[in-house]
Amino acid sequence: MRNTHYRRSRNRSHRGNNEVMRRARLRLSLLSRMGVALTVLLVVSVAIAVTAIVAGGVLAWLVLLPVLYALETLLLPVFGEYYGLLHWVLTNPAPIVIAAGTVLLPLLYFRPVRAKIRAFRTELGKAGAPASETHPELAEVVRRLAQQADVPEPDIYVADRRRPESYALGGRSNGTVIVTTGLLNRLSAAELEAVLAHELSHLVNGDSRIMNLVLVPMLIAEQVGSDDPPSRRLLVSQPLAYLAHLVLWAALSVLTTLQRWACQLAIAVLSRSRELAADRGAAELTGSPSDLASALERLSDNRERPREDKRTWATSAGALDILPRETAVGSRGLLRTHPDIETRLEHLETMVVERTSDGQ
Repeated sequence: MRNTHYRRSRNRSHRGNNEVMRRARLRLSLLSRMGVALTVLLVVSVAIAVTAIVAGGVLAWLVLLPVLYALETLLLPVFGEYYGLLHWVLTNPAPIVIAAGTVLLPLLYFRPVRAKIRAFRTELGKAGAPASETHPELAEVVRRLAQQADVPEPDIYVADRRRPESYALGGRSNGTVIVTTGLLNRLSAAELEAVLAHELSHLVNGDSRIMNLVLVPMLIAEQVGSDDPPSRRLLVSQPLAYLAHLVLWAALSVLTTLQRWACQLAIAVLSRSRELAADRGAAELTGSPSDLASALERLSDNRERPREDKRTWATSAGALDILPRETAVGSRGLLRTHPDIETRLEHLETMVVERTSDGQ
């Protein structure tokens, strides 16, 4: 009897040690993925900043060039002593380009990008009615889960949209969770609780803030690369300026496209790792990995192609949704923001087996 009890205790201790090691490996894997993604984003951010500075500076130079030549012609007879300085500026444009680009960078690119992010968050955050008014039972579930996770209770809104969606915005102290009526209509109470726990885990882990941070370089690349080609009118009045602008525009288009792809890849790698972490956090909060697995399967079966979707990467919430609609060819490969459904189900099934073996 004592030997049996000893063997059981030893097995439980062994399983506990294995669980600690497994969690340590998971954290190490997440940290390594985050490190790779953030390194890529840092390199790309520097490239984007340099590109934006050069682009803004060259455009400013093209605008100033005729003015400077006119000043040189008009002022030379009167202010001959300034000719040397003016001539140096005309023959050494690099300092002017860098200075002008640095000044214009926040005005041309950072401010529009910040405005896009604020508008995007506002649109999502105010997309529905407070659950405390329309679905008090939902607010109660979130309150209970927040208490279990030991975090402030997030705001929760219900958006009147047919498609099943859920998002988490903000951080631990000022989080917001948005779900749609389509989600409420498709899931059971246990499945819905699992989805809410998943979104709450994103808030606990600070994923929304991280994703906002990593989206900025890509949005800036989009902003830099969104300029229109030069007008043909410029070809008639200033052919050299037109050719310079055309070459610059073509180079920027190619460069910013590559930068956007690099950003999307880094975001996808980071987002996929955070989704698996949120799945695990949800399963631990609810104590039932199978409920989240069931919800994912049901949502996967109910995904439908929309009749029209005008959202672009810059304004899409796909990376924030628990199971986004990813119909583009690229998004099913390296640029996919979420792990495939089979991988997520396998991770949850592993947790079910672990809990069963532990007698939970």
